[in-house]
Amino acid sequence: MMLRTELDQWRASHNLTGIDIELFNYVRAVLESVVSVGDNTGARHSIRFNEADTAQYVVTLYGSVADSVCQTFANGLLPKLRQLQSIHARLLGAQAFVQSPVIMWQAAELEGRWVLTQANAALAEFTGEPKESFIGKDAAKLVIDFVHPDDLAKLMNAYDFTRTTARQMTLQYRLRNAIGDYVTVTEHVEYALSSEIKQSLSVVWHRQLDQMDSQLQYKIFRDIENVSKDISLESGRTFIRRFCQQLATIENFEAVTLLTNTQSTWWESWFVTRGSQQTANFHVNLPDAITLSQACWNRVDAVSTDSELHDLLFGCSAYQSVIPLYFEGESVTAALALGSQVPLRNIEAIGQLVRIFGVRIVREIKQLQIADAQREQNELLVRQKQQLTNMVTLLGQLDAAGDEHEFLQTMETHFRAAFDLKCVDWVFWESGEWLYINKLPSLGHLPWYTNALPVVKSYWLRFLENCRRTGELTLYRGRQRVFWPLGPSEAGYLIVALTFHSNMPDAELMQFTQNALALAKQGLVQRENLRYQATRDSLTDLGNRVQLHAWMKAQLPAQQHASLILFDLNRFKEINDSFGHQFGDKLLREIGPRISQSLNNKKHYLSRLGGDEFAVFFPDTDTTEALSLANELHAALAESYLIEGLRFQVEASVGVAHFPDHGQDGHELLRCADVAMYQAKSSNRSVVEFNTELDDTTPLRIAVLSELDTALAEGQLWVAYQPLMSTATGQTGGFEALIRWTHPTFGPLSPADFIPIAEMGEGIRKITDFVLHQTLTYLQTWRQLLPDLHVAVNISPRVLLNHQFPIHIGEMLAEYNLPGESIIMELTESTLLVDPIRAVEIINLLGDMGVKVEIDDFGTGYSSLSYLKSLPITALKIDRSFVTDILQDSQNEVIVQSTVQMAHSLGLLTVAEGVEDEATLLKMMRLGCDMIQGYYYAKPLHGRDVADWLKRNM
Repeated sequence: MMLRTELDQWRASHNLTGIDIELFNYVRAVLESVVSVGDNTGARHSIRFNEADTAQYVVTLYGSVADSVCQTFANGLLPKLRQLQSIHARLLGAQAFVQSPVIMWQAAELEGRWVLTQANAALAEFTGEPKESFIGKDAAKLVIDFVHPDDLAKLMNAYDFTRTTARQMTLQYRLRNAIGDYVTVTEHVEYALSSEIKQSLSVVWHRQLDQMDSQLQYKIFRDIENVSKDISLESGRTFIRRFCQQLATIENFEAVTLLTNTQSTWWESWFVTRGSQQTANFHVNLPDAITLSQACWNRVDAVSTDSELHDLLFGCSAYQSVIPLYFEGESVTAALALGSQVPLRNIEAIGQLVRIFGVRIVREIKQLQIADAQREQNELLVRQKQQLTNMVTLLGQLDAAGDEHEFLQTMETHFRAAFDLKCVDWVFWESGEWLYINKLPSLGHLPWYTNALPVVKSYWLRFLENCRRTGELTLYRGRQRVFWPLGPSEAGYLIVALTFHSNMPDAELMQFTQNALALAKQGLVQRENLRYQATRDSLTDLGNRVQLHAWMKAQLPAQQHASLILFDLNRFKEINDSFGHQFGDKLLREIGPRISQSLNNKKHYLSRLGGDEFAVFFPDTDTTEALSLANELHAALAESYLIEGLRFQVEASVGVAHFPDHGQDGHELLRCADVAMYQAKSSNRSVVEFNTELDDTTPLRIAVLSELDTALAEGQLWVAYQPLMSTATGQTGGFEALIRWTHPTFGPLSPADFIPIAEMGEGIRKITDFVLHQTLTYLQTWRQLLPDLHVAVNISPRVLLNHQFPIHIGEMLAEYNLPGESIIMELTESTLLVDPIRAVEIINLLGDMGVKVEIDDFGTGYSSLSYLKSLPITALKIDRSFVTDILQDSQNEVIVQSTVQMAHSLGLLTVAEGVEDEATLLKMMRLGCDMIQGYYYAKPLHGRDVADWLKRNM
């Protein structure tokens, strides 16, 4: 009914004549029609669905329709077919007792109301109303109308509870019968919430059964009903087991044995119980005198001649019964052997139960046999596929194996995963003897074959020799063993012996794997050769830098102390230049043997890093021993060399670093040892041990190198401006721009902390751009107060000597609409002397735009004064080192006075830095300085405070 309306609508919309749906009948073990609409004659198209266990559905469409349309319709109908199949199974008990006085109905929630969808004839017989009047949404009668008024509220509450919780429940209430009497009935109700439609199945019986039927008939009915309800939804082995268990509850059986005929007189058990215990199944050949194809009850001599066979079929029972099971018209394929200590009384109940479910049992067994055979075939295919997949995966992983030990371990891991192996033995032929190991050791420093034992079994030796001669797989089927040749190895000719628990793998798979492994082994040899070349120095055959780091990476995690000694040869370039590179190469080849000889048996790792630079790594070596070894090495290297008949001496500069004091990894150790070695070279010392005072790689340097962009973006950098005062007018003539950095970790940084580091890279250009943009922005405001005001900006050589620098300055002046005279470039003497020709060219280009240039820190350099007349310079800034103590140091006064006189003679202005008191100011004024800068007038000001300062000091 749930599908009838939907099917009718779909039939009409697609011009079909009819639709029929068949489901599998669990009792009769056949397909039967359950829903049919229209005229089911003429052309038809059937679609069959075969699902797990015995669930089967057939949808048949009558009329003309495309195959694709039929398949789409059937697929959409599949979920509802599964619901119908479940309902059909739940009604198994009802279908078995259509003529019994037990009332059964099925209900479903449709459009928010619970209605009956099916009912048996017992409902009509009990109520006196046609059963059709109770069914459907428009039913004329409702079951609850027949419930006693006093029981109605309690019954509805119980229904609500069971529907909400989906629990099974047994209810008792009074129901009005056909003559108007209220009879006490018992209802067992089950709910299903797993489908889209909520459903229930109710079985109702009344106490008049005791008066209506004999006690025996009532017991038969009750037993069959209990068995039906317990197993109706089961299938497969669970169905068989539960059926046999329920059968045993009807009588106190000593033994229940379910058997199937496999071939001729051979029978296989599917279920065996002795008392209350289930026992193991068996396979038995029955003599011709014993037949299971004929029914017999309460025999005492079913197997009188063979006590062992009697115990196997019937246990220790005194009475034996046999019930054959078969399809109609077919020979017996299964039988029940029942044993009891007393004669069976409920033969009718047992017979009726077996008649109802016997066909189902036979069908389940056949389905299981088919499924088992298919499963075994599928398992074989899956196993072969997994084995092939494992072998393909193995080949991929073998390509990444680092050495032969790892190669073999990877092989064994995948062999064990792919095959049902009992053991794996690695056997090799070495110096005329076969040796083996049955367990590969863990990856380590010792060869994998270190603890091998001799092979003593003669039949092993026979198979191994055959395998070595032929180079082919050799099978020993008696022991399920394969001797698998792998060819030459580090240990000798290698064979792996695989012993299987069960059947050996497919021969084609083994042959494929053997060929593939041979190629993989060749690949390993090639990789090892390439790895050797990549980690060795071709000139000296020592390890190279890559090998050194590999050694340290492998060793350091297990060390408490270790040391790295780094050295290079002094004046090696002179040797190469004087005698040629061939001579120098011979000298370098002498280093390795001399070092190894001087160290005797001390464990070490020696490598050449390049040129004349070598490194020796000493594991498990403390600082005292390492320094002693370094001095020994220096002494050994200083001994004379005899090359091509020439004897000469070459000394080395040696640096030492220790783990873990100076570094946690090889890279850090090498860096520290390098710092110590260059300190030894620069200080003309033999051996230098690293210490932090030698290292200029501080956290601050790292911060400058890595955080400058972030600092500029986040406003950590800012510009201070210190006034330049005219001694002639006493007014402000300009400012000097001074960069500052307020670091979140290190606090305020002076330019000396970060400018030298920034000048090592592009950071100085970014800082200069930042200062110029800040300064030109402020100048737009300040020049409205003092139109002739200028700001001096310090310029680095890396910035000045860029040919694009004048163009960049011109673009910035145009952007801010300022004249060139508004900024002055301050350069140091060293800046001018880096590239004087380019410097003159660029300063002239700046001069063409009106930009002036001053020499900063004048007098602190070592350059010639000739640049003063060759470069377009406008002023000299006298360094604060001459100004600060000019009152106490008469020589500084002479220097300042002569500088001022020289500058004025050349038409240049002078600026005095570091004027901090009035006495110094007056002295500088008397000496003729044109501009004064220092704390006496003002400390450096933030740009936002300059305008107010100017207003106060105009």
